Amino acid sequence: MKIKCANQLKDFQHKVSKQIVENTKANTIIVGELNVKTMARKKKTTKSPRQNKSNKTLNHSMQNTGSLGRFVQFLTYKAQKIGKRVIRIDESYTTQTCAKCGKRVKRSLSERTITCECGHQMDRDLNSAVNIMVKFLTSDDLSHQPSLKEESFLRTWKGFTATHSPKICPPANA
Repeated sequence: MKIKCANQLKDFQHKVSKQIVENTKANTIIVGELNVKTMARKKKTTKSPRQNKSNKTLNHSMQNTGSLGRFVQFLTYKAQKIGKRVIRIDESYTTQTCAKCGKRVKRSLSERTITCECGHQMDRDLNSAVNIMVKFLTSDDLSHQPSLKEESFLRTWKGFTATHSPKICPPANA
């Protein structure tokens, strides 16, 4: 039964990665760089037993998602086949950082909408995605000239300063 589930997951990842690569108009696909080993590591106990239980659940769920790296590998080799590239962006603090003003505030996982002191309000995942895009567009390590559309995007989200540089995914066979 475990083998069947693993094969179904692998098949699903192949199909989704193919759809993403084929349906993306851009030549660059940006993904967050998750450090699953760090996320799955046991955290020190907290004062709240409920918090310990939620950390334990998160730790176990992260260990069951070793397939995240495999999915990015599938995405990378399929993108390279047709001349596109996949870039990993360090996504640390992207959820905690306001996409409008750049202020970082620690938030619980249950907080789905981010409301900042600057008045900005946005879905947590969308906020993170905007921050990852801003990190990519403002990166010094890329020989990337922003297009007019990208410059417009940056003007919309001005005030955010990228502190991390992206890493280009190695070829799938490396």
